[in-house]
Amino acid sequence: MVLSKKGRIMKRRSDRRRRALQRSQKFANARLSAAKQKHGIGEDRLPLHSEDIAPPPEDIEAVSDHDPSEIGRAPGELPAASPFESTGPTRFRVTYYTENQCRVEEFSDVDRLPAYMDRPGVTWVQMLGLTDPEILHIVGAIFNIPMLAQEDMLAVWSRTKIDEYDNMLLAISRGVRLKFDNYQMTSIRQAASSSETDDSSILGVRGQQISIIASPNFVISFHENDEPVFEAVEHRLKENTGRIRKLGTGYLFYSLLDTLVDRMLFLTEEIEDSIGDLEDKVLIGSGSLDIDEVYHLKRIIVRLGRIAAPMREAVRSIERLDHELLSQLHDMYLHDLVDHVIRAGDRVEHARMILQELQDYHHMLQERRTSDIIRVLTIISSIFIPLTFVVGIYGMNFENMPELKTQYGYFVCLSIMGIFAFGMLLYFWRKRWF
Repeated sequence: MVLSKKGRIMKRRSDRRRRALQRSQKFANARLSAAKQKHGIGEDRLPLHSEDIAPPPEDIEAVSDHDPSEIGRAPGELPAASPFESTGPTRFRVTYYTENQCRVEEFSDVDRLPAYMDRPGVTWVQMLGLTDPEILHIVGAIFNIPMLAQEDMLAVWSRTKIDEYDNMLLAISRGVRLKFDNYQMTSIRQAASSSETDDSSILGVRGQQISIIASPNFVISFHENDEPVFEAVEHRLKENTGRIRKLGTGYLFYSLLDTLVDRMLFLTEEIEDSIGDLEDKVLIGSGSLDIDEVYHLKRIIVRLGRIAAPMREAVRSIERLDHELLSQLHDMYLHDLVDHVIRAGDRVEHARMILQELQDYHHMLQERRTSDIIRVLTIISSIFIPLTFVVGIYGMNFENMPELKTQYGYFVCLSIMGIFAFGMLLYFWRKRWF
């Protein structure tokens, strides 16, 4: 049976989820029990609602992108399989530092994480790849992350937001991609015309979902995939530039949020440059307006608007929070962060307005071109109306018609028809109709 485009996309997603669920079934019970026994994670330290986690369904084939069993889960209950299209095993990149030193280690064994809980200074864990909810559950059990926070981390529909959990802060946002140039636009158009791609590949600039949870002793960032996002922050920690090693986890939490906002700001600037190129082509008349590119840019801007608007609300809510982690931050840092996210949102709105104007301008050009064509055809038709009238009269087969027997009657008729045509052209020209 030949599947439609949507059917092929749904089948690939279902296959990915089925493989993830198989890994989860093999891993879940043994891994969590081993973590409890090895690291002393008793039932009293497990997050709330851990007893409500439903076992994976027995019928693996029944799992799909819209599995009815996912509807009505208990608050804090994790899904049976990761909703993200992550590939490869989950990796952990741990950066622990004090004011005088900084070390980075990378590994895939979750059992090594508890060794970093009692390290002096600040510990920053990057979980790269949310391939299995059970791994996230183990990390949550080790660091006492509430189950409601874990559920939000594994929800693809989560809006950008910042929540408080006692002495913890949770931020969920998106790390948008930075690459945006003519090559990418070519790739986007090719992806749009291909039957083997879905909407996510066309709008690839939206990047990955990133969740950040901070406590007085550690910061954990959960990444949808292993695409580097916080390289600049790692470089500042390594080189000990600025105040990042001196101000604790609150400042690190702020730095990670600031990086996500700066990425959005940088991407919107790149899109503005692309829109500026389109405007230059229109103004100098060097090329025709590519309406396909306008529509693709508009779709990207709409998707970015869905990210920028809640991000602006979330960042502005930080100023109203009275949390111990933010007490060490000066107000100027928060004001600067709010200023950047507002600027990014304004750029998105400005880009949307310009693209709408370009779209309207394209439609106006099309209407004007159609009007010019209709005007020319109307003039031609108007000229031939009296000529057709004369030819129609002299085409009748009557014998006693005047001028039929005269020697120069034919030329006289043609001359009269020419005078009619010239007179009408002169009249149209004086009326500025062409």
